[in-house]
Formats: sequence, structure tokens, C-alpha cells
Amino acid sequence: MKPGFASIYRYTIPFVRPVPVRNTSLGTRDGLLLCLRTPDNRHSGFGEIAPLPGLHDETLEEALEQCSSTIKTSEFTFGNLTIPDAGKNLPDSLYPSVRNGIELSLLNLQSAVTGIRPTIENTPEAAERLPLNALLFGTTPSVLSMAEEYYTQGYRTFKLKVNAAEPLLAADQVNALKASFGNDISLRLDSNRSFSLDDACSFFSSIPGESIAYIEEPVVDPLLLPAFFERTGIRSALDESLWMNPGIWNRIPHDCLGGIVIKPSRLGSLSASIRFAIEAEREGIPAVFSSAYESGVSIGFYAHLAAIITGRPKACGLDTFHQFSRDILIDPVHAENGSLPVEETYRNSLTPDLSRLELLETWTL
Repeated sequence: MKPGFASIYRYTIPFVRPVPVRNTSLGTRDGLLLCLRTPDNRHSGFGEIAPLPGLHDETLEEALEQCSSTIKTSEFTFGNLTIPDAGKNLPDSLYPSVRNGIELSLLNLQSAVTGIRPTIENTPEAAERLPLNALLFGTTPSVLSMAEEYYTQGYRTFKLKVNAAEPLLAADQVNALKASFGNDISLRLDSNRSFSLDDACSFFSSIPGESIAYIEEPVVDPLLLPAFFERTGIRSALDESLWMNPGIWNRIPHDCLGGIVIKPSRLGSLSASIRFAIEAEREGIPAVFSSAYESGVSIGFYAHLAAIITGRPKACGLDTFHQFSRDILIDPVHAENGSLPVEETYRNSLTPDLSRLELLETWTL
């Protein structure tokens, strides 16, 4: 089958408070939704295209231009797509955010028509609930206040942003969380490659290392992760190294890894995301699907992905919806006891509220 119509919408979502991204902070999240519709206009499938400043190389304007030209010049089909082959007919030159959005739109359109959620061959029965890790950042009192609120809501996994520019603050926050919650929580850290090897080792000498599940990207050079593990006993998680250092997954021993963070919109294709996730899980390394502050349209799909990779998924980084003052879905994403109800979350992700979107372009295909 082929879609009959295509439209591109734009959205702007205010953050509850400025969100730190790399070396800046953002007050709003801006993105695009691609909508593909069946020729009879009865069914539609939405995919999100939302490059994040500081994370993606492409701008929103560049993504819009490329998406528009791709829609006009490419032929799309759906009906028997699986998740890994959703982008098989797309140009190799697409920006990561654009490819991801088109693939999601095709798969969601197919799901709307068939009533069957997108699939991967030879996977276990999907988990019904997906645990979340709660994102913590800010001053120490703010971090503790956020953690206490999340804890009362049922969250037991937390992710704390730490920065080599403020090691004393980071150590104070880790120790404060340890003092408040002890072993009742699992704590993950994320430094976004801000430490040198020596500084990272020095930092971990000032905090209780046994309280850390892993730290995402602790050092500037990911090839030093084995040395970091040897000196500290702390495992790392790969995130941006997966696309900044192609081939890193096969260049370092995996015993130094405690996780692998999967951002589909940055990795550039669902097939690459699935491949990394399945290989990691086979080795007992948790695959942690993560949102780049995307809307509920993407969060619903990523929750579905995480749920079908393994029947017992670890906490994923899809709690970013709490940073939004509102979402663009008719039925917004919501957590229950620190987890997402997977089927409901995916189903709700299929229907954005068009009144909150700005229509930019539309075509007959």
C-alpha cells in the first residue's frame, strides 16, 4: 500500500523550567510532525522530526527542507513493514532526525490501518510496563526535592547530571542522595564526556562508588573507558560515542560497560537502534532507550521498542515528558508508579492534538 497524502506540522512546547543541553539551556522544545495518510483519508500515521540543539548536527530548518524534498521525490510503501526494515527504501543521505521521523510515520500508519503494533522478528512477549529513570539536575536542594517527589510517585531509578566543571557540587549531590535514600534507589550518572581520565578517577574517589549503577560517557575519549573501569571499578554506559565514534561498540571490551543508551533520533535509523539494543541485551548489558526531549509521539514508540526487546526491560530514559508544561497528544503521556503502561502509551501516541500544531505544508502523493 502507498500513502495518499502527506503533511508537515510544527510545534513548540514550553519547558517547565530551562533544561540544560550540552553547554546551553533551552526554554522551549521545537519540532516537526510528519503525517502520512491513506488515500481514503481514514487513517494517519505521525512521525516526529525534532533535532535537538547541541545534540543533532542538523537544524530544524534544515530538517524541514530535507523532509519536504524527500516527500516530494520518494515513494513510500507500508503494509508488511517490520521495525528494522522501515527505512529500507529511504535515501542514505538523510539526517538522523529526518530518517527516524519518516520511519515512525510509516510504521504508525501501518499500525493505524492494521490495528497491530509494529514488530521485530523473534522477540519475546512484550513487557506490559516499562520502568523509568527520573532525570535530576540543578542545585543540591532542588535535586533532593525532585528526588523525594519522584520517590513518592514510585520511581526507584534516578539519573543525575554531573559536570567536570563543578566536581564538588556533583559529589555533594551524589552523597546527599546516598544519605537520603541509601540502597533504596539505583543511581545513574551522566557527564557527557566532560572529565579527563584522571579527573574522573579523582571524582569517584570522593563518592561511594558502590552506589552508582553506571556513569554515561565519563571521559572525553571513549577508548579510555576500560582504563577508567580498571582504576575505579565503575562501569560506564555508551551514549553519544555510538554516533560520534562509529565502531566504538566493537573496539572496547564490553566488561567495562553497565549499559548502552539508545537515542533512535540521533542514531539515525530504527534498524541501527534495534541492532545495538539486541546485541547489548544478549551480552547482559541493559539497553536503555532514551528520548532527546521529544514529544509523546516519539515517547510512545520508544516505550514500545524497549518493551519488545526484552520481556524484563531496565528503567529507560523516557521520563523527559515531565519537563514539558504540556504535551501535544490528545491523551498525554503519564507514568503510573514510576513506569509507563506500554500498550496505552503507544496507542495514545498515535493521536496528537492538531489544534496545538501549525500546518506548514501538505501534498497529494
